[in-house]
Amino acid sequence: MNDKKERSITKAISWRGLAVLILGVVTYGITDDAYQTSIITIVYHGLQVGIYFLHERIWSHVNWGRTRGIFIQMTGLSGAGKTTIAKKLQLRLQKKGFKVEVIDGDEYREGLCKDLGFSKEDRNTNIRRLGFVGKVLARNDVITIVSAINPYEEIRKEIRSLSQRVKTVFVDCNIEELKRRDTKGLYAKALLPDGDPNKIHNFTGISDPFDAPFVCDLTINTTEELEKHSVDKLEKFILENI
Repeated sequence: MNDKKERSITKAISWRGLAVLILGVVTYGITDDAYQTSIITIVYHGLQVGIYFLHERIWSHVNWGRTRGIFIQMTGLSGAGKTTIAKKLQLRLQKKGFKVEVIDGDEYREGLCKDLGFSKEDRNTNIRRLGFVGKVLARNDVITIVSAINPYEEIRKEIRSLSQRVKTVFVDCNIEELKRRDTKGLYAKALLPDGDPNKIHNFTGISDPFDAPFVCDLTINTTEELEKHSVDKLEKFILENI
């Protein structure tokens, strides 16, 4: 069970207050002088604060023992570039010695989430499963990037609540640009008339809703940015947050 911030602050103040009281009582018992007791108590605790600050500054430059895990939940329409960015960054970071795992939504649909369809309930279950995997990997010092459409704000909020390590990255791209690219031909099939046997139903952004993120930690706009710039941007964000 975690303490609320107010409780933690109160505990810290009471702890320091108790330390001041004990030192004052012991010092007075030895010196029998209230003035000397006050000076010693003030100087001692002033030194403690200074030494603690210096100690923390020194340790801030020591990487040993730090967690390097982070969980990036991507969100964005099909074809926006989520997986391309994630996999290119994975190669970069692995060369630098980091442990990196890309959880590709399409790939997991063929295994862990094979039993799920594309209703809202099934989409949410899909993200919950990916979120569980991402949470476990991140707490074991793995930079984890979930590349999935992740269309609903309510489930993104739920995933963010799993851990302080969870960060939301919106890979934004104009729908007209996505229709123009359409490298897999999915938008063309989603736009076919009803009754066409090749029509894709429940396609996010066309026949199924996509909630633009109300809260996100980073936005990458692949309509306007070069691919390299997008990868650079995500790399910088991750390195600043691990």
